[in-house]
Amino acid sequence: MRAPASGREAFVEADPDGVYVDRETGEELRPVTRVLPLAPSPSALLRAPENLTECRRCKQLIGIDLSDCPHCGLRQEATNGDS
Repeated sequence: MRAPASGREAFVEADPDGVYVDRETGEELRPVTRVLPLAPSPSALLRAPENLTECRRCKQLIGIDLSDCPHCGLRQEATNGDS
């Protein structure tokens, strides 16, 4: 789910008839993609769950390959590539 104006994102188990609101901005969240339940695997997909991390400042999910958070701009700590 994504808030259109702020760009804030959240993973939620959504009800198709539900209305979801960002608790910090009050914006209505809109669905932008679906996460499919898959068996555990060493996936190389860029945005697979094992390739995401949480920004230390804004707590938004971002790819481990990013140097800066696209939401708040905070420089991320270096990783050793093991996610």
